[in-house]
Amino acid sequence: MRTQRWTTTLAAALGCLVPDVRAQTGSLKDLGSLLASQKNLTTFYSLIQKYPQILFQLPSQDGVTILAPNNDAFEKIPYTELNAAFANNDQTIITNVLEYHILSGSKTAAQLIPGAPVFIPTLLTNPSFSNVSGGATVENVKQAGDVVVFDLEFNGGYVQVIDSLLIPPANLTTTIESFNLTSFEGALYQTNKLTNYTTTPNSTIFVPQNDAFQALGPAIANMTTDQLSAILDYHLIPSQVLYTPNLTNGSTFVTANGGKITVRQGGNNLYINSAQLLNANILIANGVLHTIDNVLNPAGPDALPNPQIASQGPVFASAERASNLPFTSAIPCTSSCPVSSVTSASASVTGEGVAATRTSVRSSATAVSSSSSRAGVARARETGLGGVGLVMAVGGAVLMI
Repeated sequence: MRTQRWTTTLAAALGCLVPDVRAQTGSLKDLGSLLASQKNLTTFYSLIQKYPQILFQLPSQDGVTILAPNNDAFEKIPYTELNAAFANNDQTIITNVLEYHILSGSKTAAQLIPGAPVFIPTLLTNPSFSNVSGGATVENVKQAGDVVVFDLEFNGGYVQVIDSLLIPPANLTTTIESFNLTSFEGALYQTNKLTNYTTTPNSTIFVPQNDAFQALGPAIANMTTDQLSAILDYHLIPSQVLYTPNLTNGSTFVTANGGKITVRQGGNNLYINSAQLLNANILIANGVLHTIDNVLNPAGPDALPNPQIASQGPVFASAERASNLPFTSAIPCTSSCPVSSVTSASASVTGEGVAATRTSVRSSATAVSSSSSRAGVARARETGLGGVGLVMAVGGAVLMI
């Protein structure tokens, strides 16, 4: 049941009430009045007015944190995967993208610990765009910097201004292609596992880099389909979305093939069995992906890393470097193809899913403070500590508040 607070918020956001509602809300403005007062948020405010159904989803108890792209952020749309959707006024995609900018609960920069990522669920729960429980997440990280961060408070939560649109996580196929993990992709095609890995909800997938497959050569390329399937399933943890804060030293997890992997820490590095974690917390539509420097071997779960060396050796007998990347020939042709070839299974920005590269999601941004908040238009709480200042990377795209 929605409270009167959100009835007021919705009406004000739609322009149905006079701007001054302080008599009803005390010293804080409602969301509509706050957005209307921020001159750098006019495009975002107009979208909220155009698609008011988003506001009906706002929780009535714990509040929300709204990551509001500034006007300049919308100028970047022609250079992103969202160009066609916004040009064609695709209501489904636009509303789902806007939902990805609304975090559950009132979050402030002061609540974050520098260097410790926090993964916060959003209101994006449409299964066509998000296949994780509780809603698609964004990654929020506080970093050291010399800029003071402000949270713009309204009656029901906080607004934080960002300089790029957050693009919801892409599906697995798009993501592994963006990170050039083509041997793993080809192995999924060769074993007919791509659909399963893409559609299984709440998945954690450890993906070896191409060089790891090439280092094995015939030791993996000559495997039967069943043998290769078992290897791949040892890289998938179903029913758990494990971000790096969950990967603590000594923790173990059961994989899709029934085996166990062990997380180990050596210095500042994390290892899965003996494979080093290279690129962590890559958000995908159905969970999270981490890249590693070695192919995991279910027959050698006790393999230990050597933190003194930069690259870990293969854990397969008879490994021999191949001249070509294994399994890539199994990937369907996507350009200059014969007429009879199969087209790519990669999703595009359609109602079936928002395809976006992780590079786009993690676009860099500069932290700034709202000039109107400095002028007292909205009550802003300074969260800089001792003048050090804060910079927050949010969701992938990076925060500029």
